[in-house]
Amino acid sequence: MGMVWANMGLHTTAEPGQWLSTWHQALKTDGFLMFSCLGPDTLIELRALYEKLGWPAPAQAFTDMHDWGDMLVEAGFAEPVMDMERIVLTFETPERLLQELRELGRNLNPQRFGACRGRQWKAELMQEIKASEASRPLQLTFEVIYGHAMKPLPRNKMTAESVISLDDMKASLRQHQGPKG
Repeated sequence: MGMVWANMGLHTTAEPGQWLSTWHQALKTDGFLMFSCLGPDTLIELRALYEKLGWPAPAQAFTDMHDWGDMLVEAGFAEPVMDMERIVLTFETPERLLQELRELGRNLNPQRFGACRGRQWKAELMQEIKASEASRPLQLTFEVIYGHAMKPLPRNKMTAESVISLDDMKASLRQHQGPKG
């Protein structure tokens, strides 16, 4: 294929490097990958609250954009470009904030609580959210990372002694010379 567009999916998998490698294999030479995903500053307000209460983090640790660039290169992509933005959502009520989190889906944190939480836990969470609201608006930060990269022409592997066919050598020379004028 010529292009992979992966919007807000990579942070939902435990092994994103495998996805990058799969996409690299599926793309044709000069194919283009574009993606977006959540970054490490996502839910910083809720993370601080959970830490204060001694609870495991409310979500998995998200990958930094510089690490995404390194993983792209490791998977075989070229010319990675990374960017990010922070989006801050404010909420009228703690109930609406929690509804938003439920709608977002999964929590891949390996230390998360393995069973269903009870009413007492939810009541404590709601009380703490309301208490934090007194000092500032009720908000959640989402760091969104954007990246794109190209699948380059395969490189000829060089060793102490390398064999390259004449056709491959001609193609390589044509590529580096550019169009004839």
